[in-house]
Amino acid sequence: MATAGKIVTLDNGKRGTLSSGKIALFNDDGECRDCCCDPCTPHVLASHVTNSSNPTWDLTPYQGPDQAPTCSYWRLIETGYCYPRSYPWYGAGCVDETGRLVGLPDSFTSHYYYNGYLSLQIGCLNSTGTAINWPGTCQTTSGVFSC
Repeated sequence: MATAGKIVTLDNGKRGTLSSGKIALFNDDGECRDCCCDPCTPHVLASHVTNSSNPTWDLTPYQGPDQAPTCSYWRLIETGYCYPRSYPWYGAGCVDETGRLVGLPDSFTSHYYYNGYLSLQIGCLNSTGTAINWPGTCQTTSGVFSC
C-alpha cells in the first residue's frame, strides 16, 4: 500500500536533482521551496583549542559536500570555558544545496596566547524562518543573514 506524501506545484519554475539524490523545485525567483531542505538540528560540527603553541586550526576537513544539512547555517565562534556563553564570531555563512559550508576559510589562526575554545557550529532556521537557532541553551540570533 502506498504511503502518504506531499504534492508540490510548480508555478513556471524549474526542477532538478540535487547531489544528494533529492528532487529540488525552484520558483520563478530561483528559490528552492522549504520541501527541499534537509531536516536540521543545531549541533557542533567540530571544536578545537588554539593557543600560542597551537595557533592554527586547519578547517579544510570541513570543506566540501555533505558537511551539514541543506538550508542550514554555519558559524565559527569562540565559546570559552562556560559553554554556551558565547564570545566573538570568526566567520559565518550558509550551507548550500550540496551540504557545503559556503565561505568557510581554509584555516583559523589565533593571535592570542590564551586557550581559545573554538566551535564550528551548524544552526537552523526557527519555525517562523525569522531567526537562527544555534547549539546550546539560549543560542538564537534574531534575523537571518542573506546567502
